[in-house]
Amino acid sequence: MEIIVEYAIFVNFILDYFLLKACAKLFKVEAKWWFVSCLFGSVMAVLMPLFNFPLIVNIFATILVGIIMVCISFPVKHFKDFFFYGFGLIFLTFVFGGASQLITNWFGQVSTFIICLVALCLYILLSLLFKKLARKRILDSFICSVQIKCKNKIVEEIGYFDSGNVLYDPITSAPIVLISKEVFQKIVGEDYLFYVLKKEKAKSLPYGHFIRVGSAISKGDMLVFMADKLTVSEKGQHAKVFKNTLLGLSLADFSKNLNSGVLLHSSLN
Repeated sequence: MEIIVEYAIFVNFILDYFLLKACAKLFKVEAKWWFVSCLFGSVMAVLMPLFNFPLIVNIFATILVGIIMVCISFPVKHFKDFFFYGFGLIFLTFVFGGASQLITNWFGQVSTFIICLVALCLYILLSLLFKKLARKRILDSFICSVQIKCKNKIVEEIGYFDSGNVLYDPITSAPIVLISKEVFQKIVGEDYLFYVLKKEKAKSLPYGHFIRVGSAISKGDMLVFMADKLTVSEKGQHAKVFKNTLLGLSLADFSKNLNSGVLLHSSLN
């Protein structure tokens, strides 16, 4: 009996560890005293069934254990912290428990090693999901709607405020908004290669010219031309209108990573 109890404590300790770590990643906090918290949770998970409490008591006792684990591991300073961290821990408990139950339904009674392995795989998947969602939230905070008007043609695209875009036209010292090859073709109506290979065609564009860009290691020419009007719209804010804005054709494939075909200049934010 002693070996079984120790084995059960060990398994619950592993599961509680993955729960705490996943909850910490969900709320972007560091789980402190996680060993004490996991040990407390695993011991209580083994002791509670021995008392044969009614269902309602078991529910409240489980919630109380979760609250204590939250208080031990997370920076609880206000009452709302109990709600956020506690809800997150309970939610993830259902997720991990549901995954274990699903494996049991599919394959029957499995070893605790398999359950721990499932918890590990689920923790890795949740970590990747939280990381992707965090990146999406960051990207969304820099995303806006952009309307470009050039030669009576209006193109609407998703714009991205790029703090790294500090490119200025050396002739006029005006900021340059970078556009992708696809956006260039929508505005001009021709493939960008015609202008890159035959630079004299740049004169057919409004204020079309080439500028030298790059570092000391890698340099190249960028096609720059002028749009009549650039309208930038952000959620909850009034649209900003910029007239006679310079557009620079970027050959870098940034649209897939940023989900945007227009990199706005840092000075336009």
